[in-house]
Amino acid sequence: MTLQDYIKVFRHRWIVIVLCAVIAAGVTWLVTPASADTTKKVGSYTATATILVGSTDPERTGNMGRIPLYMTTGEIPRRAAAVVGYEGDPARLAAGLTVTPDNAAEALTVSATASDGEEAAAVANAFATETVKFFKETSPPGAENTTLTILQPATPIPSTANDGGFVVPPGRGPRTAIATLLGLLVGMGLALLLDRLDSRLRSRSEIGDALSMPIIAEVPRLKRSQRNRNSIAVVEDPLNLYSDAYRAARTALSHTAGQVMPSDYTPRRSTVEPRRSASSARLVLITSAHAAEGKTTSVANLAASFAETGQKVLVVDADLRSPDVHNVFDVPQGAGISDYLSDPGGTSLETVVRPTSVPGVRIITAGTVLTHPASLASRMGGLLEEAREMADVVLIDTAPLLEASDVFDILPMVDTILLVVRSGRLTEPDGNRVAELVGRFQVPVSGVILVGAKARRGDAYGYGYGETRKAKKKVKRERKLAEKRGPVAPATPSTSSRPTTGPAEETRSRDAVGTADPTTTVDPVLGVDDDDVEPDSRRTRRRASSL
Repeated sequence: MTLQDYIKVFRHRWIVIVLCAVIAAGVTWLVTPASADTTKKVGSYTATATILVGSTDPERTGNMGRIPLYMTTGEIPRRAAAVVGYEGDPARLAAGLTVTPDNAAEALTVSATASDGEEAAAVANAFATETVKFFKETSPPGAENTTLTILQPATPIPSTANDGGFVVPPGRGPRTAIATLLGLLVGMGLALLLDRLDSRLRSRSEIGDALSMPIIAEVPRLKRSQRNRNSIAVVEDPLNLYSDAYRAARTALSHTAGQVMPSDYTPRRSTVEPRRSASSARLVLITSAHAAEGKTTSVANLAASFAETGQKVLVVDADLRSPDVHNVFDVPQGAGISDYLSDPGGTSLETVVRPTSVPGVRIITAGTVLTHPASLASRMGGLLEEAREMADVVLIDTAPLLEASDVFDILPMVDTILLVVRSGRLTEPDGNRVAELVGRFQVPVSGVILVGAKARRGDAYGYGYGETRKAKKKVKRERKLAEKRGPVAPATPSTSSRPTTGPAEETRSRDAVGTADPTTTVDPVLGVDDDDVEPDSRRTRRRASSL
């Protein structure tokens, strides 16, 4: 993974990282006492007794080398063990003793170390006392003239525990800061682990690679306040990025040819019925891999985007297992596909076609007889061929590809397929399976609409189409100016002062006006967008020059 991949993972899993850091900081803050204990912790105690070494012969000094030997072996350790009540081997007790001779000062230091200070002092004093007695009572070989005197008895002195490593600061603040840093590191590790375990696809490149299909539109993720299941954004808020994404999908469907997915599967039937060119996209099947990916919402917004260009749109709710598109258009269920297919001779298709709340869009609902949806889907060929003649564009809402078999009976009848994928719902194996199934039927695919994509800051541009604060203010300002100016009466210049235009130019002019985006506000005098309106003085001069 590159550095950019790591940053992407951390940005996506930032909640996990922050949560780990907050938990670590909170626990440390609660466990650490408010008043720090600055006293040094005692690891052990060391007691040292000092013995002066003398001699009965003024001409000779005491043998400093023999005294430590007698003190740690033989009779003296047994006597010292009996004094302190040590029941083990006296040699083990003597092994913990440290005897240090000082030849220049003619003295010995006897040190004992223990976790209990009184025990350490008792051992050191016992060895010192018994050594003095031993040399006074006997004359050991090599130290016949040596005399010993205790200069200072042993006193326990605490020694602080210091391992030489990192020492945790005692204060609550420093410990909490260290715990927060460790929590961040643990959170980053957990984020990387979750990313490895999570096989869901989120980015444009991941989804495109898994499906081997082009992404023709990216619908941004809406805010919670803007989410309304039964609303059509293209109609209610035509200037936002959400609506513009569906217009991009509409353009791709209208002006680009679908591609046939590669597949090694060979159909049994050698003759394939001729299909209408995919570039016209007369009969468009819209589906998804799983449920709740935004398929029905995409159908409604695409229908509204086609209708705003002046085309007649017919929506066919072929999701016979879970019909829902009629709710988006505020149309009651009533008679529909199932009723027509159940009695094709007694009911005409025109009787089940109903208008919707969107001008230019009509709908055929799923109907009321939905007992056997699979058998109904296999009989929809004649219905779809008849539906071709009722509108310019026919949008078919079907069941998800990987959750119902109904859609496979409709696939060979359509001109092109449009797949809807929600970011974070599709996995790589499911994407490969969808590409394989679509490739088997050799139906042209127009592409994928990616729903829930993260909007980038640069996606909003400021001529009334973006969602930037500057664009919103500009729209409000232009509306206020339009209200103040009031309706502008069109000029009626004499025909003699205008140059004569030919039929071809008039046709091009009518085509340009007829194909204009209905969301664009056109000045009735100048024929330009309100955003390009010049000041009054310049507009007056321009109008005078045109006359």
